[in-house]
Amino acid sequence: MRIAILSIAVLCVSVGCGDKDSDDTSTSTQTETETQTETQTETQTETGTETSTSTETQTEVEVSIDGGCEMADDYGGFNVMVQEKDTTVSGTVANAVVPVTVLENVGESGDCRILKRNNPFCDPPCEALQTCTFDGECMEYPTNQDLGTVSIEGLVNPVAMDPVVPGNIYFNTSLPRPPPAYEIGELITMQMPGGEYGPVTLHGYGVDPLEVSAEAWEVIEDTALVVDWTPANNPIEESELVLKVNVDQHGISPSTVFCEFEDDGTGTVPAEMIDLLLSQGVSGYPSGTLMRRTIDKTDAGDGCMDFEVSSTREIAIDVVGYIPCMTDANCPEDMVCNIPIGLCEYVQ
Repeated sequence: MRIAILSIAVLCVSVGCGDKDSDDTSTSTQTETETQTETQTETQTETGTETSTSTETQTEVEVSIDGGCEMADDYGGFNVMVQEKDTTVSGTVANAVVPVTVLENVGESGDCRILKRNNPFCDPPCEALQTCTFDGECMEYPTNQDLGTVSIEGLVNPVAMDPVVPGNIYFNTSLPRPPPAYEIGELITMQMPGGEYGPVTLHGYGVDPLEVSAEAWEVIEDTALVVDWTPANNPIEESELVLKVNVDQHGISPSTVFCEFEDDGTGTVPAEMIDLLLSQGVSGYPSGTLMRRTIDKTDAGDGCMDFEVSSTREIAIDVVGYIPCMTDANCPEDMVCNIPIGLCEYVQ
């Protein structure tokens, strides 16, 4: 939990609005809640007396950053994402959880765990606009909800978004470049006064842009993967580093390693996690991301929605012993591309 300072400005113009006995009044008051008010009054007389009072109030309030939603309750959320070239805002929130997005934990060690996507089975198959649950029953496919106007304060330019239909999708790509489109370390607030789940207020902080020197990470059997990044210049207590690596792009039930590290500049995926990941299958072009973020959550009907402020970097993955491909041209001369699994194989 952090104490944040909110500023409120009030302008009053009326006859006799201020103190008539003084042309210039400056008042500074500090209460037990540490509220500071500065009042400046200017009086100008033409045919009568008009008083203009400008009041700026700074109030300390408690802001809690409560982390992300559990997968089984995650209806969606909003993200302020800083990438290398721009800052974007986007989000959707549905009315239920899509069953296939609830991943199975197949192992964990240290700061990491491996999550596997399973595929529910229904017999007879579900109809259009339905999806299968892990109980073998069909349900209506979750639909994104109309949340009304969603606003983001604390960016260099305030953002207000209405849903784009069909789909009730929210996005804004007009923030100025270069990134980040916020002051580092400053409070960023998402507000949703109405809509299906309003009123909602969630918070985040402007995280330092993530800097990673490595252009690629090597994934090697029986070997821990050590990743490095530049620690934040302005550390935020609520921020964390999240790593994701997937090496099975074409698998029926692909697995991904997820790690949550302290923002100290280095993190390790244990060798046993690497071996477990590879044993789940390797196919296609692997992918890796590293993200610095803050994330907050709240209830959304029977589920949960969250708000993430993040700086994300995509990292190339080299799985030693495997060559990904799309055609034979991607393979060495003595190999051909097995297109269904996206890997080069020796000619039989």
